[in-house]
Amino acid sequence: MKKVIITLAAALIAATSARAEVITLDLTKATTALEFDATNGSWNGTFDDEAESIDSQCFSFVHSSMGSYKTWWGFTASNSADNNRKDDTLTFQYSNMAKGGIVLNDDKTVKTDDFGAPVTDAAVPYIVAYYSAYMAARPVDMTFTDGKNYKAVGVYVNLNSYAYYSVECGDSFARAFTNGDKLTLTIHGVNPDGSEKTVDVALAEYANGCLTITRGWRYVDLSSLGIVNELYFTMTSTDSGAYGMNTPGYFCLDKLMVETVDESSVSSLTADSNAIAYDRESHTVTLSGSDFAVVYDATGNKVMTSESASFSISHLDAGVYIVRAGNSTIKIAK
Repeated sequence: MKKVIITLAAALIAATSARAEVITLDLTKATTALEFDATNGSWNGTFDDEAESIDSQCFSFVHSSMGSYKTWWGFTASNSADNNRKDDTLTFQYSNMAKGGIVLNDDKTVKTDDFGAPVTDAAVPYIVAYYSAYMAARPVDMTFTDGKNYKAVGVYVNLNSYAYYSVECGDSFARAFTNGDKLTLTIHGVNPDGSEKTVDVALAEYANGCLTITRGWRYVDLSSLGIVNELYFTMTSTDSGAYGMNTPGYFCLDKLMVETVDESSVSSLTADSNAIAYDRESHTVTLSGSDFAVVYDATGNKVMTSESASFSISHLDAGVYIVRAGNSTIKIAK
């Protein structure tokens, strides 16, 4: 017996102060040029080694690839509405089971049908994520383009078609789920002081002879993460081996929501982070009131220092970095 989750009722967003604003991810506003392959719906920049992120509004989704090997990890984008099962599994790694992205009302709230499910449309692009712990410590990482902190509100997630059919039917690398199997997405919120909180989402679970699997867009409440300056995502599966998960590590994401916060309410460690500026086009960091900085990767390893008020990080790999100068700290995505 199989039970399918079509959707969960969208959670109510708490009343905000006059200065607070809820920002909802809308890829039609992306500053990254999003053009899509007419055959499989994938973003044309998926295998472009120069493409380091997908940016929209305040959100920056880190993207990495080795184009010569047709390999990518982190985030890409898609507008595919084809959720049919295919013999060549990689041909539908860019689709989701809901058949498109989520439509917004004129007031920027999520449009729902008569049953409370989000309305989808193939014309609305959405995020596809590929988690591969082999490629990086935090391969699926999102930070904010302005280096500010935001209060986490919620996000819609969905199983990628490749992962969905692998769980249901198995493939050449993974077995179909049986009793006791589970596929879990963990959403990590990194707070301004560097501490973390997490939210777990069971994307598929086989228990008591019943397979419960996420097919439609599912709302996940992220308010317990509090104020964050970074979100990253990990996955675990009971079908794993010596090289990690056998279950394909794909999921889809849309309409991530965060709320602006009064920066004066954030700890003094990060309150003056605007003293550090980052130009993403030139990969140049500029300091104000300091001439020494230390750069760390997302796992806390020191990767470089600088004794200049302006320096380049162009030689560093694509990813999320923390720059500290004096009492100022900023998190950036390269």
